[in-house]
Amino acid sequence: MSAAAEKEHTISIKPHEAEVLKNLVQKYNVNNALEVGLAYGASAMTMLGANSQLTLTSCDPFQQADYQNSGLDKIAGAGFQSRHTHIKELSDRALPKLLVEGKTYDLVFIDGDHKFSGAFVDFHFAAQMIENNGIVVFHDMWMRALILIRSYINNNRPDLIEIPLNCANMCAFQRIGQDKRDGMVFNEFFTRKGYIKYHINRMAWERKTVFGKTVFKIKMILKRR
Repeated sequence: MSAAAEKEHTISIKPHEAEVLKNLVQKYNVNNALEVGLAYGASAMTMLGANSQLTLTSCDPFQQADYQNSGLDKIAGAGFQSRHTHIKELSDRALPKLLVEGKTYDLVFIDGDHKFSGAFVDFHFAAQMIENNGIVVFHDMWMRALILIRSYINNNRPDLIEIPLNCANMCAFQRIGQDKRDGMVFNEFFTRKGYIKYHINRMAWERKTVFGKTVFKIKMILKRR
């Protein structure tokens, strides 16, 4: 595998993740979607291909410089360009503008900045733009920042309910009401158990220590059963 192909494989959503995203689009009749992070176009192609009526807006300022317009080329090659809009801005600039413009979406797929601050800002604006029964989907749930955001939502957002997904690396929340919290509401969402679990999984993923390599082997054996 070439370096370019390996980079695309590493960054893009995997086939089983694409299937989960496709099922969400079809099950919840998603006709208007927003994604943060276009990259190689895997998630965009999945959503556009799942529903011939779906329109998609992708926010990604790095499409040309980092991905040589690969995502846009795939979309054009499939004939989906008439249903696709590309915003060449950072999401923390683009999403507030979309909100002010009154844009709403059936589904928002967040897979851009994976720092806690960046992903949380994406969620903050996405949650205000999803329709009632609309969905916010997160990718790369192995990352500690995303794990904490998931915990925050489950503990602090009664207007959003987590949808069970058959995919450990993704999670989704559906709007079931309006956010009626006052300005003083806060529930703790950090747990020591989650912290320890994350670092054990990270050591297994990196496999730089004897402990990490051992945990990785155990996880692989359990997966084969």
